[in-house]
Amino acid sequence: MANIELTGVDEILNKLQEIGANVGRLENKALKNAAEPVLEDSKANVPVRTGKLKKGLKITNVKKKEEIKYILVGVDKGDNSEIFYGKFIEFGTSKRSAHPFLQPAYEKNKNTIKEIIAETLKEGLK
Repeated sequence: MANIELTGVDEILNKLQEIGANVGRLENKALKNAAEPVLEDSKANVPVRTGKLKKGLKITNVKKKEEIKYILVGVDKGDNSEIFYGKFIEFGTSKRSAHPFLQPAYEKNKNTIKEIIAETLKEGLK
């Protein structure tokens, strides 16, 4: 019977555990990084009257629903109840035509979002 001795297995197992522990933080970082261009373009295109809506545009913390992580760009309802009208500007009303600023920012940056997520994950897993 042949004897086989493996060296370095403990080191590999420790490295895998270390990577596993950091994956959640890395995913969160990738999502936040990817949301930045959407936020910037949204702020660049939002109509400004008082500046409150532009100032109120934010990136939320990472959320999780049914094992899917996501992030939102827009107005946080809790912090900025006085700028609830952002949805009326984005989608319009019966008396006011829509002036979208969030959807076009997302559409413009769809490919960039994917690239930023991939790049952040690659860098973090090196």
